Formats: sequence, C-alpha cells, structure tokens
Amino acid sequence: MRILLFGGTFDPPHNGHLNNLKAAVQAVQPDEAVVMPAGVPPHKKASSTPAGLRYAMCGCFEELFRLPSSPRFTLSDWEIRRAEQGYRNYSVDTLKMLGQTRPGAELYMTVGSDMLLGFTKWHDWQTILKLCVLVVQSRQPGDDRLLSEQAEQLQAQGARILFAHAPALPLASRDIRSGAVSLEQLPEPVRRLVQENHLYGYGR
Repeated sequence: MRILLFGGTFDPPHNGHLNNLKAAVQAVQPDEAVVMPAGVPPHKKASSTPAGLRYAMCGCFEELFRLPSSPRFTLSDWEIRRAEQGYRNYSVDTLKMLGQTRPGAELYMTVGSDMLLGFTKWHDWQTILKLCVLVVQSRQPGDDRLLSEQAEQLQAQGARILFAHAPALPLASRDIRSGAVSLEQLPEPVRRLVQENHLYGYGR
C-alpha cells in the first residue's frame, strides 16, 4: 500500500496546491492521499488564521478524488490536534504516526523545491529519508538544475526521490494574504470561506 502525505500550512490553499497534489498523485499512484494542514509549523511563524478554518479550506482538495478510480482521500487534523495539546510537531513525527497507523505501507511525502534545497536543515532529516520517498515538485520555472544537484547529494545520503513533473505555478499563500494576488487564484470553496469569514482583509 502506498500512502502519499501532502502537508502544509495552507493559509490559504490555492490553485498551485491543487496543481501540485494532482501531479504528485499522478507520479505516485497512491492507495491513499493524506492532506494534513500544519498545527504550528516549526519553520514558519504561527499562522494567525484559526486552525479550524485552515482545515475547512483544505476540503477543496477532495475535488481531485471524485472519480471511482481515484485513491482514497483523507483530510487529517492530526497535526492541528497535536498543536492544541501543546506539542511542537515535526514532519518526522507525522511520518512515524502514519507508519504506526498504517503498518507495512510505503510512505511518500511531497516536498516543494524551496524545501528540498534546505532539506538538511530539517529536524532529524536523516530519519525522514529512511521513513519515506520524497516526491519533489518544482515551484518556480527554471529551478530544475538546482533541484537535480540537491537530489543527487541527498541520494548519496540514502534518499529515495521521485520527481512529480508538472508545470510550475509560482503562487504563494503569502501573496494572497497580502493582496498581491487575486482571490481568483483560489478554488471556489476556499474563496467563499475567505469572504464569509473576512480573512486576509476580504469581505469587510
């Protein structure tokens, strides 16, 4: 059984995220895709958007899994619940949990190009390499050479890497929060939740 982990802050989830998850699913052909919004990401400042709303917005990913031939879709609040309990969660913790709750499964984890380039700064990154296959996705056009060089260095450390080839959509959630990018770059259900809950200064 193959399990694909697609994590992130998702503040908010946007069309670039949908594009990346679709590409990862095509590359991995998993039995289950697990979308997991972060509680308090160790590498970022805590999100000011309530975790419950970020979780609700991630419901947009379900649209990718409506065909009978699609893998099972799971939207997990595990990291959010961990944060509510006062735990600081790392990716290695999430992977260990998935391995325990899905014994015998082969784990895959999506990694954006920016994250791959700084991967050796991740907490317990060597253990991550033992626990999962990294599914690498380009976020900026033209970064293929840098990604290939970093992949080769990690493979020398025992990494298993799979590239999800899809046209890069250079979108960032921070640009939507700041108003630099239009809400049209959000899936319709996310756009509605943003406006209804007056997030990022919209709908006021």
